[in-house]
Amino acid sequence: MAAHAVSTYGSYLNLVALGLFTLELTGSAAQTGLFMAVRLAAGFLMGPVSGLLAGRYRRTRLMIGADVLSAATLALLVAAPAGARLAALYALAVVLGCGQTLWGVALRSELPDLAGPQRRARANARLVAARSVAMLLGFASAGVLVAGLGYEVAFLLDAGTYALSAGLLARVPARRPVAAAPEAAGPAAPTGPRAWAGVGVLRSVAPVVVAMIGVRAADAFGSAAHNVGIPVQASLVRPDSPAAYAAVFLTSWAVGSLAAGRWCARLAARTGQVGSPRAFGVATCLMSLFFVLAFTDPPLWLLIPLTLAAGAADGYAEISYTTRLQGVDESRRARLFGFASAAQNAGFGLGMIGCSAALDRAAPFTVVAVAHGVACAVALAFLLAQTVRPSDRRDPPADRADRHDGPSTPRTAEVTP
Repeated sequence: MAAHAVSTYGSYLNLVALGLFTLELTGSAAQTGLFMAVRLAAGFLMGPVSGLLAGRYRRTRLMIGADVLSAATLALLVAAPAGARLAALYALAVVLGCGQTLWGVALRSELPDLAGPQRRARANARLVAARSVAMLLGFASAGVLVAGLGYEVAFLLDAGTYALSAGLLARVPARRPVAAAPEAAGPAAPTGPRAWAGVGVLRSVAPVVVAMIGVRAADAFGSAAHNVGIPVQASLVRPDSPAAYAAVFLTSWAVGSLAAGRWCARLAARTGQVGSPRAFGVATCLMSLFFVLAFTDPPLWLLIPLTLAAGAADGYAEISYTTRLQGVDESRRARLFGFASAAQNAGFGLGMIGCSAALDRAAPFTVVAVAHGVACAVALAFLLAQTVRPSDRRDPPADRADRHDGPSTPRTAEVTP
C-alpha cells in the first residue's frame, strides 16, 4: 500500500508537470495532446501484454521493473541535451503508459494472494483511500514544485518516488503465479490474435464479470469528458481564477473518493465483503448524475457536495468492481485484468478524443451530459439485466465461492524472499 501511494503520487505529479513541460518545450497545444495520446495508446496496447506477463512471471518483480524503468527514463529526460528532449519526452510517454498499466494489472492480480481472499475487499478499499491522498498531494505540490524549483527538480523528485516504490516492493515476497491447467482453456478456446488479446478469457468467467467490464469501459468514456471539461468550465465560470476553481473541483472529488475508501474498509472489516453487481451499477449511475450536475454552474456551496458525492460513488464503484474481478480463479485473473485494463484505456482514449473535439463546438455541460449519459445508460442496462437474470443464477460455482470471500485454501506455489 505504501508503494502504491508513493507511485500514485509520482503519477499525478508528472501528469501536471509533464503536461506543462510539453507545452513550454513545443509551444503547441496539439503536441501536448499528442503526448497524452501516445501515453494512452501505449497503456492500451500494454493491457493484454500485461495480462500475459502477470500470468507467467513474479508480479512484484514486474512492478519493480516498471518502477525502475520509469525512474531511469525520467532521469534521462533531465540529462538529455535540449535538442534531444522532445524525443526523450515521447519515449517517456511510452514508458509511463506501459509501466503504469503493467503495475496496475500486476497489483490487482496479486492482491488477493497477498491479503488473502477474505480481506481483498478491505485491501482494495485501503488502496483507493491511499490513491486519493496521493492524488491530493500530487496535484497540490506539482504547481508549487514547478514554479518554485523548476521542471528538472520536479522530474527528479518524481523519479525518486518510483525508486522508493521499487525499494518498498523489494520487501514483498515474489510468488510464482499458479499456471492454468491445460483443460482450463476448454476444447473450443480461441487461438491467434483473439487469444493473445485476452478475449478468450471472457468465455471462462461469469457473464456478470464481462458485463461489469463493459460498464467500467463506458464509465471511463464518461470520465474523459469531465477530465477535459474541467479546465474549459473553470475558464468560463471563473475567468478570474480558473486554477482555484479546478483545484476545488478535483480536491472535493478526491476527498469523496477517500471517504468511500475509508468507509468500505470499515465495512469490509465487519462483513468481509463490499458491494454487489447491483450496487456497482447504482454507484456508476450516481457518479454520472453527480458529475453532470456539477457542470450546471452551481454555487460553490453546492459544487463541493456534488463533487464529493461523485468521488464517493466513483470510489465505491471501483472497489466493488475490482473486488469482483479478483474473485475469478487465479489462473485466469491476470489475463482478465489485462483485458479489462485495455477496455478501460480504450474507453478513456475515445472519450478524450471525442470530447476534446466536441468542446470546440458545444458547452462543457452538453459534452459532459452526453458522455456521462452514455455511461449511465449502459449502467442502467446492466441493472435491468441483473433484475431480469440475477448474477447469482449464472455464475460458475468457482466464481460464486470466490465472490463470497470464503476461507483461503493452501497454495503450493513457490515463494521467494
